Amino acid sequence: MRHFDIAKWADFVGDSAREGERAAMQAHLASGCRKCRHTAELLRKVAAVARRHSQVQVPDYALRCARAIFLLQQPEKVQILPRIPARLLYDSFREPLPAGVRTQQRLSRQALYQAGDYSLDLRLENESGTSRVTLVGQIQNRKQPGKRLGGVPVLLFSGKQVLGQAVSNSLGEFQMEYAPTKRLRLYVPVRQAGKRIELLLNHFARERKGAANARDGFGPLGGESRRRAGNRARAPKPERKNGN
Repeated sequence: MRHFDIAKWADFVGDSAREGERAAMQAHLASGCRKCRHTAELLRKVAAVARRHSQVQVPDYALRCARAIFLLQQPEKVQILPRIPARLLYDSFREPLPAGVRTQQRLSRQALYQAGDYSLDLRLENESGTSRVTLVGQIQNRKQPGKRLGGVPVLLFSGKQVLGQAVSNSLGEFQMEYAPTKRLRLYVPVRQAGKRIELLLNHFARERKGAANARDGFGPLGGESRRRAGNRARAPKPERKNGN
């Protein structure tokens, strides 16, 4: 007895089998083959479920999340998009501390970038006693402030390795945590514009470390260095004896 494989039965159930082959398969079922009848009935049930599911309207937010997850699983495609040059507009670490304040227990930094029609607001926070950094950000369209930028993937790379990833919410906000390392770069692919925003973050860590040392008084601009320099300047000269 000649049996038909599951691919043939899928064509049979889907009415795509050739006429002569369909007649032979119908005759095979009529002959009483229980194995092939079971396969055909199972495929009929699968086809019925597929038809019912095809009538379900998938919510837009679910589609956006699915596309964003797909992009996060393929970060190498992000690099294909042309880069939007980013310009630093504001940096909180360039502002002096309030009068009388020498140090801060909580190190944080806020920076605002402009990249074409978009702005990227970043806040990096590092609690004392831990090396983990929390990155909170928001991407907005400057020319269309009311345009939502939800479902935008945000990728943090260390070289070619993905160190952190997030997806923006309906307000364009995102958050991630990471351990500082070398060659940190932040990628934000803006599919609406067909481009990506790329930022280097290594200088953030260096400047935060230098600023902390300076405020604590041990850096090149710290109070300890200035006091030592002042003490050397005020040190009395040794007395000269007569005849020497």
